[in-house]
Amino acid sequence: MEPKIEGFESAGGAAFEAVPLVSVAVTAFNLEQWIGRAMDSALAQQVSFPFEIVVADDCSRDGTTEILRSYQQRYPDVVRLIERPANVGMQRNYYDLFQRCRGKYIAWLDADDYWTDPLKLERQIAAMEADPSISVCCHFVRWTNVDGSLRRERFPPMAPGRYGVEDVLRSCFVPTASAVFRRGVEKKLPEWYLNMPPVSDWPVWVLSALEGDIFLMDGVMADYFMTPGSACNSKGPMFLTKIEAGFYEKVESILPRRLHRMVRAEKGTRYERIAYWTRKEEGDFVASRRAAVKAFCSPFPADNLGSKSKSLLAAMVREAEWRLKGGR
Repeated sequence: MEPKIEGFESAGGAAFEAVPLVSVAVTAFNLEQWIGRAMDSALAQQVSFPFEIVVADDCSRDGTTEILRSYQQRYPDVVRLIERPANVGMQRNYYDLFQRCRGKYIAWLDADDYWTDPLKLERQIAAMEADPSISVCCHFVRWTNVDGSLRRERFPPMAPGRYGVEDVLRSCFVPTASAVFRRGVEKKLPEWYLNMPPVSDWPVWVLSALEGDIFLMDGVMADYFMTPGSACNSKGPMFLTKIEAGFYEKVESILPRRLHRMVRAEKGTRYERIAYWTRKEEGDFVASRRAAVKAFCSPFPADNLGSKSKSLLAAMVREAEWRLKGGR
């Protein structure tokens, strides 16, 4: 059953008659400094097909909404603006946006990222139109800081080519600013998708990879912007590992049984890292033991036996020592 989200309203705009081949999906919240750059990079695409830019503004409190309204007024045949009457959160904003896209393909562009190659969409759509077995077409991106300096010149750290569902289950390697996926998969997103920020992209790639290949195209054609205070960049070093563990707790529900063993092994590995970190860096021996128990119980009984047993034993011993010293 599809999640239902009530109370969303769309701003007005032109009556769009031509059905686009591609919908560029943009979400925004309090990004007045960067939204214009993202919109300009989408409008600069040189394409041989009709496309639309659908922007969902999550009740921004700065000047983002006004900027987007100006783009809608200047490009009424291209830009569709969805204004939220109240803030609904990142996951719900994405989910509703995807449902409103009309193209055969959806191109993902967050409001603080931007495309650097005007032929990006043309190249990707040509590849996908020529090969129906490609469910997601992505490419390499740069990681850029606010001051314009480069943090990474090329991501992800892997070779161009085709990848499958097991690859993307092990690592969420698809940069959102690079991805084009076939519309329809968004209707299969589960209820838990709405409550698991900030993994808005990973379930989309997994569901897509169950139906076809992920094609990593050679070339750097976008910049992923390291925005201060973003959902991931402002968190500590273990934040992503905890998010991944939570994802593995849920993802089995959308996977065939043949993939459950692998997912549980990956989940156990993440909990091992959490157990070590919470003990060594945070000094939380109770949380470390709880994570170690999850690390032990998550995989199939014979999988990761040595490492998970070692993790659990270490957590229990350190907690016992802590309690003997008066810890509570």
